[in-house]
Formats: sequence, C-alpha cells, structure tokens
Amino acid sequence: MQKKPYRHMPDVNMGYYMLRTIRKKDYRDMYEYGRDHDVTKYLSWGPFEHEKEAKIAIKDIFYPRLRQGLPRGYAIIDIKKQKMIGTIDFHTKPKGVCGAEIGYVIHKDYWNQGIMTQALLHMIKIGFDILHYDVMWIKHIRQNIASQKVIEKTPFQHIKTERMRIVKKDAVIDDDLLVYELTKERYHDHQQS
Repeated sequence: MQKKPYRHMPDVNMGYYMLRTIRKKDYRDMYEYGRDHDVTKYLSWGPFEHEKEAKIAIKDIFYPRLRQGLPRGYAIIDIKKQKMIGTIDFHTKPKGVCGAEIGYVIHKDYWNQGIMTQALLHMIKIGFDILHYDVMWIKHIRQNIASQKVIEKTPFQHIKTERMRIVKKDAVIDDDLLVYELTKERYHDHQQS
C-alpha cells in the first residue's frame, strides 16, 4: 500500500468529463463560475469579484491540503472544451479520525446533468478504496435543494441537523445544516446489494 496516496491522486474518466488534480492555472475557469451569485449562494465563499481571488483560493486553500494529509482536490474538467467547470474535494479531516468531509461546486451551465452525482460516486470510491478512509461526511444547508438531490443519489445517510450561520460579503444565511455520513461498512454493504 502506498504510504501517502493523497499525494498522487489518479485521474478519473467520466465519459465527456474527467476528474484531475487541480492546478494553479485553473484559476481563470474557477473565477468564471466563482463570480456567479447563483453558484456561490449557499457556499461559505464567493462570489469572486476579481480573478486574483480565485488564484489565491487555489494557492492558499487547495495546495496546503497536502500538509493536512488530504489530496489537493479535483478539478472537474469538460474534456471537449479542456475547461475546469467545478471542483470536488476532501476539504476537512477531523483529528483522530480516518476520514474526511467532501465538498463540491459546479458551473451553472452544467447543473441538472448528473455530472456532480457521478463525480461524488467516484469520490466515495476513491475515499474508501484509495485513501482507505473509515468514514466520510457531506453537508448542505436546507435551502440548497440541488445539493440535497445529489447526496440522496448516494449511500450517504442523514445523521443530524445543526444550526448554521454563514456571513458573506453580500449576505448572511441562517439555516439548518444537514449532516450526512457514510461508513466503510455501509459502503461495502451497499456495493454488495
């Protein structure tokens, strides 16, 4: 078994789309969807006002994850356009637990096409089969129905609801945060059924 598999993540082919490790030069594509109020409405960041913000996000948020024992994060690529249309990543690793939390975002032009569901199912497989996690989590605020629909197409189970307040430069969101969990055992049971 590779000692630090998170340092060398495999590319994942999804037909017209692929997952590959995010690169610094992806910032222009990230800025394009990250400046959209609809895309970032329920996220803790954005919308971007300048390309430089996307450049800093990649450099200061994604790249340092290796020091936290996490993969840098995946860019979701439209293969035909050779363009990053979103990200999906393991962004938080609680201390003392062999697991991580998944987050994702995608360009509005690619909503409701099943791309994110497909990407999330690949991330689950990577988390358990390559990174050897015991457990994974995913969360969304109650208003984010699109994110909920993606999660419901996977074996994740809702485990609790908490209150959350997100203070953004253009809004404050007070809402319920729905927390989902998937254990290795449940994943393997789901694979066999």
